[in-house]
Amino acid sequence: MLTCQEDSNIITPIKKLKHDDVSTEKVEGHSSFSLYCQQCSNLITIPVSTIFTVPAIAVSPSEITQPVTPEINPHKKIYNCEECGKLYSRPSTLKTHMRKHTGEKPYECEICMKAFTEKGNLKTHQRIHSGEKPFECSICNKKFTTQGHLTDHNRSHTNSRPFACECGATFMRSSTLKIHKRRHTGEKPYICDQCGKSFSESGNLKTHIRIHTGERPYKCSVENCGKAFKTRGHLLDHMNTKQHKAD
Repeated sequence: MLTCQEDSNIITPIKKLKHDDVSTEKVEGHSSFSLYCQQCSNLITIPVSTIFTVPAIAVSPSEITQPVTPEINPHKKIYNCEECGKLYSRPSTLKTHMRKHTGEKPYECEICMKAFTEKGNLKTHQRIHSGEKPFECSICNKKFTTQGHLTDHNRSHTNSRPFACECGATFMRSSTLKIHKRRHTGEKPYICDQCGKSFSESGNLKTHIRIHTGERPYKCSVENCGKAFKTRGHLLDHMNTKQHKAD
């Protein structure tokens, strides 16, 4: 038995090896061999004179087999959502996902009080207030608040439409394809909590809710008109009336 110098808890039973291809030339009482712990491969600092008086392995450093580190796949999805069955590779990602089910929005904008499920979404939102647009198109110099918006914009220069539906329709954005597919499936995941009416797009639900709240955020800019509308489209229709065109 031999105790490892690096870890006194390791006592390793090992045997002598023959090394016909390695020189055993002695230098100042020491061999060119070194002792290594068979359990952890640490160097055992012991006088060479004792090599053949203890049941140790005499090996050269080049012959050491390093301990095998178990392969860890960071993309392996092992954390399961009990609500919908989705799998995630990190517990933090699962925690963020669970907020979709609980409705928790812990990150709140200090300016307008709008809340978000993720810190990154709050940071992006705050650029609306600051006017910051750090992502710039290298072709036309137009600027955007997110990298995703810039990527989408770049496709307008190349006319790239990489997202295709089984029906043959193609789109520049994956989100647009996702919404389009709801026409085929009939899925309407956005439900009004006032009347129960459902919608395929969140924007349509947002517009619908204004029927209940009476909100009319789109105001006519013509002096002495004062009319306001629930949607931008209705405002544009209003601005194209004969009365305002004449003005």
